[in-house]
Amino acid sequence: MASSRLFRTASPWILAACAAGVAHAATAPAPTGNPGAGAPFKVVSYSDTFDLAANGTYTRTVHKIIEPLTKNGVQSDGQIQEVVATAMEHFHLVSAKTIAPDGKVYAVTKKDVHTQTAPSAVDAPTFSDAKIVSIEFPHVERGSKLDITYTMHRFQPYFPNAFSGIDAVPPDQLTGHEQVQVRAPASLKLFTSVRGGYRMTRTVDGKTQVITATLIDPPYHAVPGDAVSAGQFEPMFVATTFPDWPALGDAYWARAKAKTKVTPDVKKLADEIAGTKTGRAAMDALYDWTTTRIRWVGIEPGLSGWIPASAGHTLTRRYGDCKASETLLVALLKAKGIHAVPALIDGGSADYQLTHRVNLGIIDHVIVYVPKYHLFLDPTSGFATPGELPAGDVDKPVILASDHSTVSRTPSGPASYVQDTVETIGTKGGLHGHGTIHATGYTDWMMRDLLDQLPKADDGHVVKQVLSGEGLVGSGQFSAPHPDDLAQPFKVTDQWQAPGYYNAGHIVVLRVHKGFGFTTVGHYLASNATPSKRYPVKREIGTMHFMTSLTLPDGYKVLATPESGTVTTSAGRFVQTATMKGHTLHLDQTLSLDRVWYPVKDRTALEALFTKAYRLDRQQVVLERDGAKHQA
Repeated sequence: MASSRLFRTASPWILAACAAGVAHAATAPAPTGNPGAGAPFKVVSYSDTFDLAANGTYTRTVHKIIEPLTKNGVQSDGQIQEVVATAMEHFHLVSAKTIAPDGKVYAVTKKDVHTQTAPSAVDAPTFSDAKIVSIEFPHVERGSKLDITYTMHRFQPYFPNAFSGIDAVPPDQLTGHEQVQVRAPASLKLFTSVRGGYRMTRTVDGKTQVITATLIDPPYHAVPGDAVSAGQFEPMFVATTFPDWPALGDAYWARAKAKTKVTPDVKKLADEIAGTKTGRAAMDALYDWTTTRIRWVGIEPGLSGWIPASAGHTLTRRYGDCKASETLLVALLKAKGIHAVPALIDGGSADYQLTHRVNLGIIDHVIVYVPKYHLFLDPTSGFATPGELPAGDVDKPVILASDHSTVSRTPSGPASYVQDTVETIGTKGGLHGHGTIHATGYTDWMMRDLLDQLPKADDGHVVKQVLSGEGLVGSGQFSAPHPDDLAQPFKVTDQWQAPGYYNAGHIVVLRVHKGFGFTTVGHYLASNATPSKRYPVKREIGTMHFMTSLTLPDGYKVLATPESGTVTTSAGRFVQTATMKGHTLHLDQTLSLDRVWYPVKDRTALEALFTKAYRLDRQQVVLERDGAKHQA
C-alpha cells in the first residue's frame, strides 16, 4: 500500500454519465497496418539498475529515452515526474537533455527542475512525507528524444532485510528496449519470475550475483475499457526476497500488531458504540461508526505506506488511510472480544490474481476480516453495509495478516440490482410511470456512492437525462434515504412522465422502456456484448432483475409482444418472461452472472449469452387500432 486508494470502477451504471451529460466511447484499436499507430510517445530505451544491499537498501540508476510522437505526447510527456518519499529515499538528477530531430541538444538546467509537496501531504501532513520532482524538458517537439539519467537511493527499506522489485510494460505503451538489472550479494536469496517476453539471466561473480531481465519490442495493443487490470497479463519481471505471499503478511503483521493495542480510550469508545449489543450486532455497530466517523485520506509512498498509524492516534485525529481505519476497527472489535485481522488486497485496480512472485505494487489497500462470521469489512468504503464490499474489493485474493499469515479470497457476491416499474400509456400518446429500485452487495454500494455525489437540487435534471438515454423526452423526480445510513436498506422510489411517447395510428410499434433507473438491461447487454479477444474482461453485476408492467392504450388490440425465452451458457443465464393479463403486459427479465471476471477462454460463452439476451430484450410491442382494415 505504497498508495492506499479506493477503487472507483468503470461500472455499468448509466446514472453517473447521464447526470454529467457525457457518454463514454470505447477505446479504438490501433490500425493493423502500423502496430504503433496512435501511441502518444515511445519509450525508445529504458535501463534500470538496482545495486542492492543485504539489508534491503539499494541505489537505482535509471536511464531512459522517450520520443513524443503526437501533439498530445509533446504536451503530456514533455516533462517527467517522480514521487519521492523523503523519509526513506533520495532523488538525484544526473543529467537530462532534449535532442531535437535535427540533432541539436538542449540541456535541462536547474531552473527546469521543480520540487513540490504531493497533494496528500497537504491534506494529511501527519502521514505523508512525499515530494514530487518534476523535470521540464526544453524545446520539445514531435520526434525529439528526451534523454534522462537519475538515481534513487533507498536508505530505509519498507521491511528490514527485505526487497521486492518489479518491471512491467503495459500493452498500451509503445516500447523498444527495456532492461532491468539487480546486483546483489551472492548470499542473498532472491526469488524471480518473468512473463510476457522478458528474457532473464543470472550470473555469479565472486560475492556478487547479477540478475538481468530484458524485453525487446513487446507488442503494442490498445486495451479495451472492460478488460481486467493490465497487471494481470502485461509483460513483467519480479525479483523479491519474499518466498511467498504469506511471508509478506507476516512482515506486515510484525509491524502492525502493536498498533492494534486496546488503549483505555479505545475501550471506552467501543463500549459507548456497542452499548448492550454483543456478537454480530456489536460488530455491525463498530463497523458503522468507523466507516462514517473516520475520514479517509490517501497516503503517498513512504514508511507510512506499510506501517499503520496506531488505533489511538487515529482515534485522536479522526482521519487516516485504509491501514489507519483497519487498525482502529480491529482494536475496537478486540475491545469487545471479537477477533479480526488485516486483509491485504489490491483495491486499486481490476486485478483478480496475484503474481507468481511477491509484487508489493499489487497491494495498495487493507480491509478487515472477521473469522467468526466469515465476513470481510472495508471501513474506508464509505457506503458498503456490514458484510458487503465495494466493487473494487470483490472476488480478489487477500493476504490475511497474522503471526501465521494465509492467502484467501473475498467473495464475488451475491450482488443484485432489482427494478420494479409500473407504466401506463395514455390515450394522448403519453407514457407515465413509477417504480422502486433496490440492490444488494456491491451494487448497493454503487447506488449509494453515485447518489451521494449528486446535489439534491439536480434530481429533476438527472431524471430528464436518464429518460433521454432511454429515448424518452420527459421529466420526474426520485427519492432515497440518506446514503450514510448503512443500517437501513437503500430503496429508491421514482415517478416520471414522457408526454410524446408515441403517435396514434392504425399500427403502433413500441419498445418496452424501463423509465428511470441506474442502468438498463439493454444498455448493459449492448455495451458488453463483444468481449476482448485478447484480454480477460470484467462484468460487474451479479444479478440484474427488471420487472416491468406496461398497461397498453385503449382502442388497440395486441398483434405481438416480446417473446419469453431463456439463454444459458457457461458464462451465465438470461431469462425473459412476457405475459399478457387483460390490457397489461408483464415483462420479467433476469440476467445472472456467477463471476466478476472472465478469462479469454470464456469469450465465446460470454458473447453468446449477451448477444442472444440482447435480441430478446430488443423485441417490441405491435398494436393495431380496433376496426382497422388491412390493406391488400
